[in-house]
Amino acid sequence: MASLRENDMKTARKKGLVAAAATGGAVALGVAAGSLTLGVVALVPAAYLGWEWFSYRAKRGMRF
Repeated sequence: MASLRENDMKTARKKGLVAAAATGGAVALGVAAGSLTLGVVALVPAAYLGWEWFSYRAKRGMRF
């Protein structure tokens, strides 16, 4: 049986991986398309996911 802390850590890890994958995909899309505008537009959802990960960890008092 997992503790609440372990569940929070797993959730934080998943949120972090999703945010990192979205950021990597946005950068790859910007480079592959050769368009700075397209890359910046793709970074908006990645920034949102990164903020969600950051706030999740901050609300639960986790270290970075």
